[in-house]
Amino acid sequence: MSNAATPLIPLDGTITFTNGVLTYILMYEGGDLQCSGLKDGQMSQQVFKDRGIPYAVRDVERDEAIEFTFTCDAVCIVSDNTTATIGDVILRKKVWLAAASVLPVAAGDTYCVTMSWVGERTNFGASADSGISLKYCHLEADFQEAIPGKFSVKGKAFCYSTDYVTYTG
Repeated sequence: MSNAATPLIPLDGTITFTNGVLTYILMYEGGDLQCSGLKDGQMSQQVFKDRGIPYAVRDVERDEAIEFTFTCDAVCIVSDNTTATIGDVILRKKVWLAAASVLPVAAGDTYCVTMSWVGERTNFGASADSGISLKYCHLEADFQEAIPGKFSVKGKAFCYSTDYVTYTG
C-alpha cells in the first residue's frame, strides 16, 4: 500500500460507537479527536537504576489505557426514544437503555463500547482511509450550553484483551 503524498488531513469521516448490537454513527464534525498514550503493546515500563543511573528498562505489564477526547454538536441531551444521540450512548438512556457492555459479564459491570474513527483520505490520493478502533471504551461527557451546544466527550480505552486497538490506513 502506498502512502499519500499529503499529510493526514481528512475533511470528512465518522466516529462510530457500537456494543455489537446497537450502533451509533457520529458524522465527523469538529475534527478534533485526540488519542493519547498510543504506544507499542500499551506496555508500562519499569526502569532499573544503580545509584540513580538507569541500567535497564523493561516492559512489565500491558495495562496502559488509551485516553481520547473530541467535541461534537449537542443536538439534544437524550433522544426522543426513536433516533439515538451521542447522549444516549454515553448516558445509557432511551434507545441505548438496555445496551450491554462489550466487556464480558465476568469482568464486572463497567459499561464499555467500541469506538471507531475513520477519516476519509482516498479523495486525496491515499490508497485507503485512515482509522483507529478502540474496543473497550468507557465514556463520559461534559455539556456546554452555547450556540451551538457542545459535548466534550472523553474516554478511556482499556487493554482488556489482545484485540483492544486496531489501526488502518
